[in-house]
Amino acid sequence: MEKKTFLEFVGEIDVPEEDVVSAIQAGVRKGSKMKPKRRPLFKAGAVSAAAAALFISSGFMFPSMASVMAEIPLLAKLYEHDKVAENLASQQLITELDEKATYDGIDVTVTEAYYDGAIIGVTFDVKGEVKGDKDDIYAFYEIFDRDPNIEETMELVKLVPDGAGYKGHIQLSYPRSGLPAEMNLPLNFLGIGEIDDSWKDEQGKWNFDVPILQLPYETVELGQSTELGQHKVTLEKLITGKSSTAIEYTMSYPEGGQSVMIDLFDGKGKEIIGGTSDTKIGREIENGLVTEKRRVTIPMVLESDFIEVKPALESGEELESVKIEL
Repeated sequence: MEKKTFLEFVGEIDVPEEDVVSAIQAGVRKGSKMKPKRRPLFKAGAVSAAAAALFISSGFMFPSMASVMAEIPLLAKLYEHDKVAENLASQQLITELDEKATYDGIDVTVTEAYYDGAIIGVTFDVKGEVKGDKDDIYAFYEIFDRDPNIEETMELVKLVPDGAGYKGHIQLSYPRSGLPAEMNLPLNFLGIGEIDDSWKDEQGKWNFDVPILQLPYETVELGQSTELGQHKVTLEKLITGKSSTAIEYTMSYPEGGQSVMIDLFDGKGKEIIGGTSDTKIGREIENGLVTEKRRVTIPMVLESDFIEVKPALESGEELESVKIEL
């Protein structure tokens, strides 16, 4: 599934600069005469209480292997870049949902979800009066109500045609330090159809609090460090899920100075790439020293004997590598 941030997509568009400047000036003049828009006190089209109650009373999670098996070709395309979902589907560990919201003639239904270690995945259907080229339809969504403490809370995802409608798939790393056993993911869709530059100013139209249950995972405390001058990386935890692996670590560096980047290699010296994400889950500054708490997530369970972590400064200067036994 192709997924882009809104800013990435906008960056690919040829911009007629004179027209844009004129539009901005007109917008500023118009905006100065407008009152600020208030966020609604209640979310429109929210998940039905009856559906939520059904999930709670049924224990919430039940495998959907029958429907998965019936749609393998489509799911394979849908999970094209989500090896975690592909693997979990083969283990019957994808949770089936039926959460629906309607706005302006378009129905959005959240149909499946998973929460493996630190990775969350959500699949949804779109049906109704969607405008645009059938092969170039996007959904624009926000998560966690645009919490300013979370990176990349708005994303574009390209939808896959499915009969009279479309299917979409979202994957993200859980952005907070604690990994709750169960949670509701605030997921709001702001635009569906052709890309529209007004979407970034929209409020949620199809709003969900997606109930998600954490699959079993194992955590090992590490406490391994490497440092170079005032730069230091400490590997805190190894988290192993059913289909993913995550490493929580902290890195410290002088405020205004170079930060540290890490690369991962398996036991054969092969770099671990492809779907790996590195998410900031905390940051503080004390006495001129920045300390970031981060979680790097690998969308697979490694068969290697160890992971070798190679940190380096932005200049390329390397810290001593650290091995994590698996």
